[in-house]
Amino acid sequence: MAPISLATIYGLGELFIYIALPLNYLICYNINMENLKQFTLKFIDIMIGIVLGLGFQSWSNIHDTWQYIAFFFAYLSIVDYWIDYIPTIRKFPPKNEVDLLADVGILFLMFLLIYATQFTIIYFLIVYAVFRLVDNIWMARIRYQYSLNSRDKLFFNTWLVFGSIEGLVALALISLSAIFHLMPLLILVIFIIFRLLMRILASFRYKSFNFS
Repeated sequence: MAPISLATIYGLGELFIYIALPLNYLICYNINMENLKQFTLKFIDIMIGIVLGLGFQSWSNIHDTWQYIAFFFAYLSIVDYWIDYIPTIRKFPPKNEVDLLADVGILFLMFLLIYATQFTIIYFLIVYAVFRLVDNIWMARIRYQYSLNSRDKLFFNTWLVFGSIEGLVALALISLSAIFHLMPLLILVIFIIFRLLMRILASFRYKSFNFS
């Protein structure tokens, strides 16, 4: 297991500052809905750039083949998630500070997904499972707060179902890895193949191909 370096601690502190200061401003000054939407879009764009930038600090701490594959897989997942995430935020922005905290949670878990590649496959899959849980909470919030048309309902229902399945599969692979001590590379390859299959099936369901 890789030790936590000073650079990583500094990066985590920097990430916390970037998140905490804008949120403090938002809460203290009670920004209205329209300004909240604009704030969220700018905040998310900036934070994803910071997450991707800070994530590269983990590169020097990875050594095994599965870790390199997981690192690129995590980056591809985050970039592709962002491509789908930003249009959704524009259409269904958070309505209050609590909703924005769900977005912050997703951003932080994006960073942890990259960061976890320097540890074990179990840690990596745990972070992914938690990421899917928070993402489902975020989507359920939209389903509850907004009146959706039939296509939007199909979109969110699809990702809620398939996202849940992916999270459960990640937990199942964690159990298999812990019980049978399977090779991390084998577990990762199985997970990536299954996730690609889920993405294709989910995309066919609402007639639009997306990886995230």
